[in-house]
Amino acid sequence: MNTVDELMALAGAQDSEEGALGFLTQAARLADSQRDREAGFRARTALVRAATFSGFPDRALIHFAWLLGTFDRHPAEFGHHGYQMMWMYKWILNGSLDNPEFSLSQLAKLQADFERRAQAFGSGAHYAAYHRLNVATHVGDRAEAQRAFLAWRALPRDPLSDCPACEQNKLMDYYTERGNPAAAVKLGREIIEQGMSCHDVPTVTHANLLQPLLRLGQQDDARAAHDEGLRLARLDRNFIQTIAHHITYLVAVGELDSALTVWAEHLDLALGIRSPLDLLSFLGASAALWRALEGRGPQTLLLPRTFALFREDRTYRPEMLASHFTREAQALAARFDARNGTDRFARRLNEQLGLAG
Repeated sequence: MNTVDELMALAGAQDSEEGALGFLTQAARLADSQRDREAGFRARTALVRAATFSGFPDRALIHFAWLLGTFDRHPAEFGHHGYQMMWMYKWILNGSLDNPEFSLSQLAKLQADFERRAQAFGSGAHYAAYHRLNVATHVGDRAEAQRAFLAWRALPRDPLSDCPACEQNKLMDYYTERGNPAAAVKLGREIIEQGMSCHDVPTVTHANLLQPLLRLGQQDDARAAHDEGLRLARLDRNFIQTIAHHITYLVAVGELDSALTVWAEHLDLALGIRSPLDLLSFLGASAALWRALEGRGPQTLLLPRTFALFREDRTYRPEMLASHFTREAQALAARFDARNGTDRFARRLNEQLGLAG
């Protein structure tokens, strides 16, 4: 039988974070069976990262809860992991926001706990304001988003701030949401021209440029952003939301055959996604695509057996798929809006479906 260290080494040898999950899960279970708290802590620390960056925030949350409890109960043994714990907490805040099963009161408690720990740790106030902006934007509270934006920009960066590339990408989102595509495009171009990068940037930046570029009538630049962004994001579960943006772009510009190709090759990945927000993006893009294809007649596609409407004859009517994905997207959007007490997701979905004509 492999030891914990051997299992973690096998995890580290995998080509992707997702490929490492199984080995890390085995390592955590083995450490628990051996009552080796330190090994369990190491295995779960790696697990939280791998789950977060492979599209499984639910798994990350489970293992982070164990880590946080162990960290609090055994400060002499694990107190030196404070910075690492706070950084992982940021991932948990985002993952919880993206799941409508977490109520606003639960999100507020997580935010308050993070801020309490940040104050004790002496770092994190800048990110706390940044996350408040994320929450306000997510629920569609423009006034609160403006207040949070000003608070965030007034505070100095600290060791728990997101990297400059991520923050500038967030600024892009903010200005797009506020109806200022020119500012969003300026910031996105700076990211790319200056070579700013991190785990997600510039992959997500290219996708985030698509809508504002189209609004400005800059079709050639939008095409370039699509080509490069799709190349970077293709077949990566962590970028399903990004892929959805590219599908929506192709529908918007009338390139339905290309949109169908991208959609079909990512459906299996999307069906296995555990982030409801990412799934909603893909469902919305799917609905827009199939609504645009209505009237074309049956389509022959090789789709995964896990698909709810899988057919052995591989023949699918666009009207059937359009209805299915529209219902699924509307139901999930309604869950977010019920949690948030707004209609932002329903409105955004209607706008997305409007791209199909």
